[in-house]
Amino acid sequence: MSAIQSAFPGAVLESKVESDRRLWITVDPKRLVEITQFLRDKKDFDHYSGAAGIDKINDNLFEVVEILTSHGAHQVVVMMKVKVPRDSPSVRSLTGLYWNANWYEREIWEMYGINFEGHPELYPLLLPDELVGYWPWRKDFKGYPDTTTGERAIEQVGPDGYTEFKIMPHPEMIKAGVVPERPKYPTFREREEAEIKSDSEMIMHMGPQHAIVPGPFLLDLLIEGERVKKAFLDVGYIHKGIEKIMENRTYLQGIVYTDRMCYLASITNNEAYCGAVEKLLGITPPERAQYIRVILAELSRIQSHLLGTGEFLTLLGAATYSPFQYMIIDREDIVYLMESITGARITHTFVRFGGVRNDLPDGFADKARPILKRMRERTEEYMDLLHSDPIYTRRMRGIGVLSPGDARRLGVSGPPLRASDTPYDMRREDPILVYPDLDFKVVTRKAGDAEARVEVRLEEILESIHIIEQCLDQIPDGPIQEKLPKKIKPEPGEAYYRVEDPRGEMGFYVVSDGSEKPYRVKVRGPVYAYMQALPPLLEGAYVADVVAIAGSMDACTSEVDR
Repeated sequence: MSAIQSAFPGAVLESKVESDRRLWITVDPKRLVEITQFLRDKKDFDHYSGAAGIDKINDNLFEVVEILTSHGAHQVVVMMKVKVPRDSPSVRSLTGLYWNANWYEREIWEMYGINFEGHPELYPLLLPDELVGYWPWRKDFKGYPDTTTGERAIEQVGPDGYTEFKIMPHPEMIKAGVVPERPKYPTFREREEAEIKSDSEMIMHMGPQHAIVPGPFLLDLLIEGERVKKAFLDVGYIHKGIEKIMENRTYLQGIVYTDRMCYLASITNNEAYCGAVEKLLGITPPERAQYIRVILAELSRIQSHLLGTGEFLTLLGAATYSPFQYMIIDREDIVYLMESITGARITHTFVRFGGVRNDLPDGFADKARPILKRMRERTEEYMDLLHSDPIYTRRMRGIGVLSPGDARRLGVSGPPLRASDTPYDMRREDPILVYPDLDFKVVTRKAGDAEARVEVRLEEILESIHIIEQCLDQIPDGPIQEKLPKKIKPEPGEAYYRVEDPRGEMGFYVVSDGSEKPYRVKVRGPVYAYMQALPPLLEGAYVADVVAIAGSMDACTSEVDR
């Protein structure tokens, strides 16, 4: 804090040192880029973790919060905020300093209408073109066009055979004469076609429904011969508006929606959201509850890695020895353990503010230990199987290489980052619950290729088993829930809490205005960062390797379209 104030006298308008690992500052918008560059170059804040927009309608302001941290040089997270007037909101873009600021700024622009000066391509990311200009996350947004008449979207087939949908404005908008005008920009298709330079190039579509994706997104490849010259990604096909929905639900009701962002990571999504609310409430869950939360988080990591890896192997044509089927059978044992605790198989809604919903069932440890022992043996078999398969090795080794520098620059986290020789793991970088009391290693590889990404996930299963076994040995007796009022109403304030979910860095930024509903919930998900990094990773690759590269990232479109 003192270094920033010394370097930029008068530029810090507000500040709060929350702890050794959290610094909140509000800076002069005119000095935003300079201060950010200072933090990046002089203080090792080389990781742009994300950004959030907030509509402070009562103050006639918008806020943009930039989240900066480091890839291991230190553990401080800076939450740097700028405030701009609501009638002409504009903030200087950070894309010149951090490549991956691109998507975060585009999302804030399309949802709030906040301009980012100097942004190279301020096009819609999640919204269809027809809805840009409505700024749906503003507090005075009245809703999309009438949903009761069936005329919300009108299908129109153009003379070239393309189908487009026109969104009708809300009748109240027409009556008031406030129908928004769509900003001028080239469409996704126009941007693609502008890149075609000769007759030897063509666009190949993969998606929105395709075997390589566990959810709909469009991956278009501009190919020349057998090589990918450029890749284009279009997301938002199943955007659910969860962040906006959570502003209209009580804090407790919001837990249900965190499950639905990604069913493979529902427990860690619960954890990230509840942890942020606990910080607002100033409470810490009892130690026994913390152990239960860690046990479930690691079980969740195992089942996610098994499904993601098994599914990926089918994409490579590994159906002949069917590892997917064996991994699904093994995963079923892990899901059984989770179900015995939470009562649910995938959408658990189990973590609670100040604890957990219920205790471990009687005899849980006795049931879990033999399953974990078998799971360790099976995982080692899978690792041996893949190492001994020459076809698998040829398809994976040296394919889709992410150097450590590129992986950090592109903003990826989780197994893809650790496979690129970067030991960045929230359980070490920003430890929560009882993780500091547990022994485990952060799994890394140096190769940075598709094979390394799968190896990291399989070895992480072994580490998760080791963590759970320690928890079963150490878990104390005691309460599992702090006593709280029925209605959760945190004092006005804000909190940021992050966890290591199966795919990487998951963070929740929650703002309270003192009511029983959160004023703002921002989700920083790991797959959102993966997806942004995918197009540059594919450029120059053979078309035949696209499946191996994209699939090895283990994406979840549902989380991107939260």
